[in-house]
Amino acid sequence: MQKSIFRNLPSLNALRAFEASARHLSFTRAAEELCVTQGAVSRQVKQLEETLGVTLFHRLHRQLILTDQGQMLTNPLIDAFDLIAASLDRLKNQPTDLKIKVHPTFAIRWLIPRLHRFQNKYPEIQVRLTTSSINVDFTRENFDVGIIYTGLIYNEEKRKVLGYEKIVDEYLTPVCSPELIKEKGGKKLKSPDDLVNYLLLHNNHEQREWRAWAKAVGVTDLLSERGQIFEVDDAALQAAASGLGIALGNLVLIKEDLESGRLVMPFKDLVVKTGEYYVTWPDINSKSKVVEAFRGWMLSEV
Repeated sequence: MQKSIFRNLPSLNALRAFEASARHLSFTRAAEELCVTQGAVSRQVKQLEETLGVTLFHRLHRQLILTDQGQMLTNPLIDAFDLIAASLDRLKNQPTDLKIKVHPTFAIRWLIPRLHRFQNKYPEIQVRLTTSSINVDFTRENFDVGIIYTGLIYNEEKRKVLGYEKIVDEYLTPVCSPELIKEKGGKKLKSPDDLVNYLLLHNNHEQREWRAWAKAVGVTDLLSERGQIFEVDDAALQAAASGLGIALGNLVLIKEDLESGRLVMPFKDLVVKTGEYYVTWPDINSKSKVVEAFRGWMLSEV
C-alpha cells in the first residue's frame, strides 16, 4: 500500500474543534456537540492557528467570523469528516455472515420456507446455507451453526458438539400416494405386515430408518432387497408422492404434504419417535450475538 505524503497534519482534535466551530460560528455550540468545555474548544482552535501560522476566526464580542483562511479550510474539513463518518457507519452496519450446515431435507422442508422471517427480522445478517447429510463437525469445518439429527440411529452425534439446544422431535410413519393404498391386484395395505407387498423407499443403503420403525412397532421380516435406495429423505418422499412406493416421513417435515393430500398415512396410529433435531454451535461462538439471534429465532419458530 502506498504511504500517504501528508504526514505533518495538525492535531485531529484541533481540526475537529475548528470544523465544529466553523459550522456553528460558536465555540459554545461546538463544545456542546463535542461534549467538551467551551474553553477546551477555544484552546484547540488557538493551537491550530499557531500550528498553521494563520488566523482562522475574527473573534468579536459574542460572535465568530471566519477569515479568508478559515473559509478556505472549512469546506474541505466538513467533507473529510462527513466521509470518515459515512465510512465508519458502513463498517459498523456491514452485513454479518452466518454460516450454517444443515441436513438437506430439513433445509428444504422446514428451514428454507421460514428463512424469510429471520431475514426480515435481521436484515443485516447474511445467511450462507450449506446442506449435507453428514452432521457438522466443528473441529474440522468452518461453520457458525449446525442443525444436526440425533436419536435412535445417531445417538452419539450430540456429544460431538459443544453447545446445543433441541429444536423438534422426529416422528416417523409410513407415507405414500393416496392412489397406492387403493386395493389393486390383491395388494392389501391394512396392517404393517402388508408392507411386504410394496416397494419400500429408503434414504440410505443401511435401511436404518425402516429398521428402527419396524422394530418399534414389532414387525419382522419387513425389509427386502426390492427396496429403492435414495441419498436423501426428500428424494424418497418425492418418489412416494409419485406412487413409486412407501417411504417413511417425518411428521414435522411433511405437514403440508399431508394437509394437501399429496401424501397419506396408511397407519395413522403407528407413529414412532426416532430422534431429534438440534441447533448446535462451537464453544467459540457461545457468546456470538449473531448465533444467539439465530438460536432464539429457531426456538421461536417451534
